[in-house]
Amino acid sequence: MANVFKKLIRKELGEINYHRYSSFIKKNIDSRMNDSQTIYNDMYEKLKCRDLKAIAKMHNRLNDTMILAFRISKNFLFAFLFYILASLYLIFRSMGPEFTAISLVLVNLCFAYKVYEFISNKFCYVDAQIVLVYKAVLDRIILNQRKSMNEK
Repeated sequence: MANVFKKLIRKELGEINYHRYSSFIKKNIDSRMNDSQTIYNDMYEKLKCRDLKAIAKMHNRLNDTMILAFRISKNFLFAFLFYILASLYLIFRSMGPEFTAISLVLVNLCFAYKVYEFISNKFCYVDAQIVLVYKAVLDRIILNQRKSMNEK
């Protein structure tokens, strides 16, 4: 499972462009401004010919993804507390040892998935940088198209 930003960029811009952008950022990790401007220009050229409705949908999907990433981070504390309480309940509940062991294994597997989801979304710096550039491109295109509509 990839992080939510990676999935969005792959879906919106394609697998090849995602790998190109991420490898470019990883290769030029020290010169952040040049990375962003180069990627910005490339994305802008690819997206500027799309109509306003398509760009607005892309912008909405981006906003939804950013909210989802925030929720994953925010809800991890609740998942952790639930994991602790569920484990303690299962340990101190008077069940057979085999049922307790199976239940604890299942709870641990579920929590391991939540930990993986949290870590993959928390530490996706390259993908977050691509998403920030993508948001700037979409904002610029929407602004330019609205400005040109107002001039007509």
